Amino acid sequence: MDGVVIDMETVQTIKCKKGEIKLPCMNPIIVPIDKVQANNYNPNEVPKNNMKLLEESIMSNGFCFAVVTIWDPDLEKYVIIDGFHRYTIFKDYLKANEIPIVVLNHDITKRMEATVQFNRARGVHQTERMSDLVRALHEQGVSDIEIAEKLGMEIEEVYRLKQLTGIADLFKNQQYSRSWEMIDSE
Repeated sequence: MDGVVIDMETVQTIKCKKGEIKLPCMNPIIVPIDKVQANNYNPNEVPKNNMKLLEESIMSNGFCFAVVTIWDPDLEKYVIIDGFHRYTIFKDYLKANEIPIVVLNHDITKRMEATVQFNRARGVHQTERMSDLVRALHEQGVSDIEIAEKLGMEIEEVYRLKQLTGIADLFKNQQYSRSWEMIDSE
């Protein structure tokens, strides 16, 4: 089976202030998952709780971002540039037989650069904004347990983020566990 390689000259584009932007995202294909494999240089690692969150996201929102690959004619496989964790969810958690991919035509240098660019461009969540988000969900009637499940947090993290907002109302009607009691030793 020959792999599909997208001709980047014919890929749809849009114009912006800085020039033309190619849109390989407009050309996804669905391939057998056993024709896709990880690269051997990705430094990114995702904690297990975030993998469960990614699975929840895919099941709740669908598979919105195709795995970015190149076709390696020597391996006769698509090698992942970005999307290893989405691939892992499809392959190991969901046991899917096929997966949507986008194929780029990059040499090894460009592939390695792209992997790091994709990883680092995602950013990190800021605590204050996460606190505001938890507060907004709470105000919409979402339970602490559901917030924790849907956002991939431990319940204690939800409580800490609620504390940061400084709003006592967020803890109204909260069940607390019993703490220790003093016993007189005399």
